[in-house]
Amino acid sequence: MESLYFVAILPPQEISAEIDEIRKQCSIDHKVYTALKPPVHITLAPPFKLNSQFEPKLFNSLELARNFPSFNQELKNFDGFPSHTVYINALKNPFISALFKTIKNALKPYSIDNKGSITPHVTIAYRDLSDAYPQIMEEYKRRKYKAEFTVNKFSLLKHDGKNWNLLREFESRPQREQFTIDF
Repeated sequence: MESLYFVAILPPQEISAEIDEIRKQCSIDHKVYTALKPPVHITLAPPFKLNSQFEPKLFNSLELARNFPSFNQELKNFDGFPSHTVYINALKNPFISALFKTIKNALKPYSIDNKGSITPHVTIAYRDLSDAYPQIMEEYKRRKYKAEFTVNKFSLLKHDGKNWNLLREFESRPQREQFTIDF
């Protein structure tokens, strides 16, 4: 049976709660609700289908992606993808770009093509805001937001038919090269 998964960075609880309040207020003010379904996150691999029998192999592949150093991730202000998404900027840095690439490579054996490069962000509203997009962007582009947190893990989430649930976390385990041979 196929299941739906995605890989993401989940901010710490206090930042997630703060952003969730922003999402909820946007939802109330503009009658847009789709962004409330997943947890607050920065996507590393968008939702993909995979036969559940491959789940243990997926875990093993993502285990190999844990070789990354912890890094600070800054969230700053609001922006959007015209006509369909309003978000908080997650400032791009070499560490999140490298982690994205590592996750992308880890998913290749499952024919999951995580196309392109990363535009890190935390979604406030999307999909159900087509007519409201200009109004929401006008309001949010004037707002300021700033937060920073340490990324020392990424998460695999699985959809149960109604909700996204945390399936497993993969903590950073940076490893140096074991040895170097010079000739």
